Amino acid sequence: MHNPSNTTVVAFFVRVPVAGQVKTRLAAELGAEGACRLYEALVADILSNIKACTLPLYLFHDDNAGAVLPQAWVEASSKVIAQHGEQIGERMADAFEHCFAENIRQVILVGSDIPGLNAEVIDKASVALASHDAAIAPVIDGGYCLIALKRERYHQRIFEDIPWSTDQVLRVTLNRFEECKQTVCLLQTMQDIDTIDDLNAYCRNPLSTALTTNRTLLGTLGKTEIAPKIWTNR
Repeated sequence: MHNPSNTTVVAFFVRVPVAGQVKTRLAAELGAEGACRLYEALVADILSNIKACTLPLYLFHDDNAGAVLPQAWVEASSKVIAQHGEQIGERMADAFEHCFAENIRQVILVGSDIPGLNAEVIDKASVALASHDAAIAPVIDGGYCLIALKRERYHQRIFEDIPWSTDQVLRVTLNRFEECKQTVCLLQTMQDIDTIDDLNAYCRNPLSTALTTNRTLLGTLGKTEIAPKIWTNR
């Protein structure tokens, strides 16, 4: 279950929080500052859940020139590393290869806009690697928010020729695993927050493990129709 040793690490992909450069599709409704505050809240909740797993955290950031990571993010991390690569597949492959080069046996890579990414999901991914070559947590829009791999079964092909930012990401990725003759454990499907429809869906079913996100939404949205359950259950 929990694994405090360096045989497993969590690689957390984040963007440096700069208003107008994160959660841009939500800025029309929340404003650039509000969208940035929401992003920081999502990251804070995931950091808290990673800490609950007692696994080392490698924070991979987008290396936004001139911007500074929040100190709390840095302090929560075992290592802080800049992402390398032109597109997301290259950056993810590079992160896995960086960790495996340190002789780490298992890496659980997670994204930063999923309020449901809690300690239980991360633990399940770690456990799944005992009987599978990989574990993936899908998201509703056809992508995935978590991918866990083992060093001895790693294959860069998993990240090649994927139609990123489309609803075909998961399907094609699973095809890649099949090509590589690898078994995959599919974890629960989760909701990411990229658009106003995503935000509305989350607000109808807020999660108790995303307290910072919930508080931030209350402060940003107030008593409006967009967040009725969060307001009622505060």
